[in-house]
Amino acid sequence: MIADVPPPAPAVEVILATRGMSKGIAQTDGPQVIARGLVAFGAVQLGAQWKNVSSTTADGEAALFATASRKQGSVQLSAGISYKFQTGIHGGIDHSAFEFSVGAARKFGAVTLRSSVVYSPDDLGSARRSLFVEAGPAVQLAKGWTASAAVGRRDRQGSPDYTAFNFGIGKNIKGCQMDLRYFSTDRAELGPNYHARIVASVKVAL
Repeated sequence: MIADVPPPAPAVEVILATRGMSKGIAQTDGPQVIARGLVAFGAVQLGAQWKNVSSTTADGEAALFATASRKQGSVQLSAGISYKFQTGIHGGIDHSAFEFSVGAARKFGAVTLRSSVVYSPDDLGSARRSLFVEAGPAVQLAKGWTASAAVGRRDRQGSPDYTAFNFGIGKNIKGCQMDLRYFSTDRAELGPNYHARIVASVKVAL
């Protein structure tokens, strides 16, 4: 029997941010551009992306990824796998890494509680095993506005552990998502990447 595969739905997204952020800490010294292309087959997505980074070992980071989601009762579940690799390499080690993620979300009226876990057995750069756990609420406001916050903890082998938190507000306007968010960590002494900052971003679906 031939499987009933949904027709492909391609999409292209571009994200512009005043500062590149990943897992609660800065990835760039200035603005970041993320270009992403994907094809959805129902609840399954396959895609690729690239973004600029400020690093002593590379100028960019690309990724190939696959994600899937399903509704289990009142909980929305998701899982994904990503193969990340650096571009514009100019030194260092560990230029590629696999990353695995799972997530869950549940709505309570206008409030959605979200949680996610991201694990890499051997992360990029000097880090080895890496685990990032994050959770927080999002509140749907009037006319497409959403307020959200999250607290995350990252435990790494070969690099510093830290706790990160953020809160902000977003607005959706016909395929354009705008966000203004405050980020901070408990390890500011580790350097500028861990400092508190406000980041503005916009995601456009082309």
